[in-house]
Amino acid sequence: MRCGVVRLSIPVSLLAACVGACASPAPPAESSIGLVGRVTREGHYDRPHATRTLPIAIRFAQRGSCVRCELIEMPRTGKVTTVLVRDAQGREWTKTGDASEFRPSPPEDARFLAVASAALSDGEHDAVLAFRHPRLGDVSDSATWSGAEDERELRIVWQRPTDSAEFVVHRPKEPGAGTDVSFEVPPTERTEATAADTGATAAVFRTIADGVHEITLPAADTRSLAIEFADHVVLCEASLDNEAGTRLLAAIDEHLPGKPVRYVAFGHYHPHYTGGLRPVMARGATVVSPPLGAAFAREIASRPFLSPPDELAASGRAPAIETFVGERTFRDGTNELVLVDIGEDSHHTVEYVVFWLPRQRILFQGDLGWYGVGAGIRAGGERARGMLAAIDARKLPVETLVQGWPATGRSSLPLVELRALLAK
Repeated sequence: MRCGVVRLSIPVSLLAACVGACASPAPPAESSIGLVGRVTREGHYDRPHATRTLPIAIRFAQRGSCVRCELIEMPRTGKVTTVLVRDAQGREWTKTGDASEFRPSPPEDARFLAVASAALSDGEHDAVLAFRHPRLGDVSDSATWSGAEDERELRIVWQRPTDSAEFVVHRPKEPGAGTDVSFEVPPTERTEATAADTGATAAVFRTIADGVHEITLPAADTRSLAIEFADHVVLCEASLDNEAGTRLLAAIDEHLPGKPVRYVAFGHYHPHYTGGLRPVMARGATVVSPPLGAAFAREIASRPFLSPPDELAASGRAPAIETFVGERTFRDGTNELVLVDIGEDSHHTVEYVVFWLPRQRILFQGDLGWYGVGAGIRAGGERARGMLAAIDARKLPVETLVQGWPATGRSSLPLVELRALLAK
């Protein structure tokens, strides 16, 4: 067994360019490995850093520099949930879920292939790939071996845009039968990258009511509201990551000049609503949140964005964070906004803030109300019912609901229409 540590320090964008083609005068040897174990995911549950663990199987095959990796959650079903391929031209492709076609791999999938192939090729190696995560800062993906000779385990840490995953897997005592492996993706099974895939879609600023402005970031799949007061703005929902937060601020600067963002609030602590907080905090805005969210905002402010420093790290500014319980009201002669923590009525997170605008009779919420189904929509089930129960319990005269995610499809819905959908 050959062991060692592989430190992958080249930029992920260059990984594909640095691998050679698989073709050679003599066909290279092909190897395959089956691994089983568990994967623990973090990022979208009821409180910060809550996790969920599922069984996982990994099928890994390599021919020269060509790689194919299949992830199978719930191994008893045998259904492949993710396929990652590096082909003979060094291009990397991903297919997930029930998708019928492969798409160019995003950076996180390229990193997974890089550390997995380094760890599993030509013996057992530890592999570490340090990089700048747009939401988490200076972090690493890694693959490390541990355990006695006959009980070796591989631990893979994988930081994705909206969650983190940790795989702990081993070779089964009774390996399964091998399967035919394809290291090429035929053109008929490929979808090339679009402008939206590369994050090039511009922010869309739209006034939806007096003093209420919607900012949609299609590339991040988020919608935020800028609530305008006499001499400042309250930003509701901070989008996905540092770049998205910067783009939110740029849109406000352009369309509401002279009105700084004085406060920022988020509905709950999942990435699409909190990832862009750092640029807003760097401007001196106060984060306003219930206790768990306030603690999470402090953690976000302490993330290691140091190489090079981002705007918050370079400023040396301590985050301004205000905690509230129940409700927090902003009011002047021009507008009024009430942050309402409906908590576990959301059936989603233990704290969940909705944004009530009494003068416009609009209630803005993150992801409780409805979801697109083809050209139509469906109600959000128990989440939507819980939100309506919270509205009714507080006797809020809501006429219109606005939703932050998903950013595609209908952004608003009359409350009576949601009630009708739930009654079906």
